[in-house]
Amino acid sequence: MRERYKEGSARSAENILSVIDKAKKNDEVILVFLHRSVDGDCIGSACGICSIVRALGVDSYVAIPELLPENMKFLGVDEMFFRPGSATHLAEEFTISGTLAGKKPGAAISCDISDSSRMGSCGEIFDSIEEKIIIDHHASVSERSDNRWVDPDASSASEMVFYVAQQMAGLTGKAVDELLSRNAAKAVLAGIVTDTGRFTFSNTRPETLETAGLLVELGGNISDVCYNLFDRKSKEQFMLSAWARAEVRFYCNDKFALTVVPYEQFKLFGAGPDGVDDVVSAMRDIDGVELAVVLRELENGEIRGNVRSQEYFDCSEFAKNFGGGGHVRAAGFTVKDISIGDLAGEVIKKVQETL
Repeated sequence: MRERYKEGSARSAENILSVIDKAKKNDEVILVFLHRSVDGDCIGSACGICSIVRALGVDSYVAIPELLPENMKFLGVDEMFFRPGSATHLAEEFTISGTLAGKKPGAAISCDISDSSRMGSCGEIFDSIEEKIIIDHHASVSERSDNRWVDPDASSASEMVFYVAQQMAGLTGKAVDELLSRNAAKAVLAGIVTDTGRFTFSNTRPETLETAGLLVELGGNISDVCYNLFDRKSKEQFMLSAWARAEVRFYCNDKFALTVVPYEQFKLFGAGPDGVDDVVSAMRDIDGVELAVVLRELENGEIRGNVRSQEYFDCSEFAKNFGGGGHVRAAGFTVKDISIGDLAGEVIKKVQETL
């Protein structure tokens, strides 16, 4: 572990051990939170923390606001999740004033997210829990405190969680492979692979590759992760992706590429909401394109925007215009109560003002 990670990971490990001790005494459960529009990094980091807490003798679950995307089901971590307002494998559904599996939540640990407004249906639950610990790497997070470890230079929240696992191993005497189950290690590796673009983005540092190697020893498989997250597609997804690419329009002297995918197209091709996940990166990689945006309309009328840039455009600052956030080169937002056509017009106007 590099020196610059030691202070934050050690503080997070001590904070987590403190809430674990309290949860044991009070027979409580510890909940782990992630952001809506789930991706590999929030899933990987959350499952890593959940595995650590369980390995140290406390019940823990990841509060997920939506169904796990099909391309992540290979991770085998479904039993860690509960989704508010839906039937689950748990004997008792959680309510804010109630319990989960017969226990009250003693602490909330959020991974890859600091703002409850971006946790979907789980945000209210997060806000209701007094004791909070945050592990995040988004540059848009400005607040700092002893219970927050925020490192915008880290490749991913998943890499940060691995360093927490190493610190926890030193503090508890358990080996890292006792704290991270094989499936949790696979999920943490998937988070790193996702946020480094298969180790091709500039946030990939020597320690990131070292961490990935250690996770392979713990049960991760890079080729398996890359195939399932990036390459594997159903026929329906392939056809929808091809349609979305054919609909790309260019603006600002071809520096800005935009495609708009109404919900009717998802119905027409029979593809789920993750059917165009591959499109925005492909658009960003077109010669001359600095900024790429994909707008997709969901069944409930919400519209998700995915934003990617090449060298100088700040995606995170741009996403803030629409209530979102993220990283300098990759960000996203979700809006409602507007048509996808009108939103596209607003996005084009804002890009023209900015680019």
